[in-house]
Amino acid sequence: MASVRERRRADGTRSFAVLWRDPETGRQTSLTYDDEREARVAKELIEAAGGHAAEAARIAEAVRKPGPTVLEAMSEHIDLLTGVGADTRAHYRQQLTAHIAPVLGSYPVSALTYRHVAGWVRAMADKGLAPKTIANVHGLLSAAMTTATRLGYRTDNPCVGVELPKSVATRDEMTVLTRDEFGLLLSKVSAHYQPLVLTLVATGLRWGEATALTAGDVDLTARPATLRVTKAWKRDADRHWYVGPPKTKRARRTVSLPDDLVDVLLPLVAGKAPDELLFTNTVGSQLSSSRFWTTTWTPALDAACNPRLADGSPDLDAPRLTKRPRVHDLRHTHASWMIAAGTDLFVLQRRLGHESITTTTETYAHLMPDQQRAAADAAGRAMAGLAAPGGAAADLDGRAGARK
Repeated sequence: MASVRERRRADGTRSFAVLWRDPETGRQTSLTYDDEREARVAKELIEAAGGHAAEAARIAEAVRKPGPTVLEAMSEHIDLLTGVGADTRAHYRQQLTAHIAPVLGSYPVSALTYRHVAGWVRAMADKGLAPKTIANVHGLLSAAMTTATRLGYRTDNPCVGVELPKSVATRDEMTVLTRDEFGLLLSKVSAHYQPLVLTLVATGLRWGEATALTAGDVDLTARPATLRVTKAWKRDADRHWYVGPPKTKRARRTVSLPDDLVDVLLPLVAGKAPDELLFTNTVGSQLSSSRFWTTTWTPALDAACNPRLADGSPDLDAPRLTKRPRVHDLRHTHASWMIAAGTDLFVLQRRLGHESITTTTETYAHLMPDQQRAAADAAGRAMAGLAAPGGAAADLDGRAGARK
């Protein structure tokens, strides 16, 4: 859409004109630069912004007084973050390198516009990136642009108002198991790991929290028995594992244990020093989530979903699992069972370690049909006896009678 033309001035010096047509007026517009690199950058930015005059003027100023690039500003933002671990910081840098820098990284941060960001989001969607991935990456860019305004690199956040793609999934992301389904799956898990799987479904702990528990975190003499979540497995900047604080402040919590789980945990706690891991692999070391998934969880799922006889042929009469839950779905299953038992959402929030009740509500509200029925009944009681204008109430009564 835009082009760069070299020109000679009367004194023999060179200039570089960026030429394009304004999409609103159709008039040819130009910007002139002494430096060819600046002209090329301006051309790219103007094309990405659609050639609109107001944004072109901003781009022209930004290219002449560039300040940091988007890549530099975002790197600075990540370095300035407080309250995040080295693993989170490394993850942000990976997102920057993979999704942001190749498209927007070279732009002067002050020249970035709403159209640039919207076009970038659309391009990610066209490439097939998941809506959740796009939302995460856009969130990182938006946070960095807020930091850029605080540092005086620009006056606004160009990410504000950009509409993100919505998920088109036709089923819930979580998989919830019934008691019988869980029992079938548990029976296929090797005996060594059954206490861990039972603990996950009975407490709702995250994998990194449960596998970081030590014997001293469990108090089986209390009434009810409890375990204390104070730490979790994390990765440092070099992707090495270490034990650090849990995910959020609310994730530090005490979780009560059912009596049946106490009987399961007693043999594990007995004879262990307070600082010894409660759950380990078969050689007594830290449990790897990827190895557990490969060598234990997936074989158990396969056995539960496709039961076979001793000779290897399908066992058509055996009960079978029709779902393939993730390990993390044991946390969702726990929440579902608690809600079905009438647990208040505020209590569930504390038990799961959610930072906000909003997270609990948005995640599990659809699992509360009784509350929806109660809400409908309450609305019905509130409307009882109300007459609609024009005899509509009588019409509605008549239609209801006909349906009966």
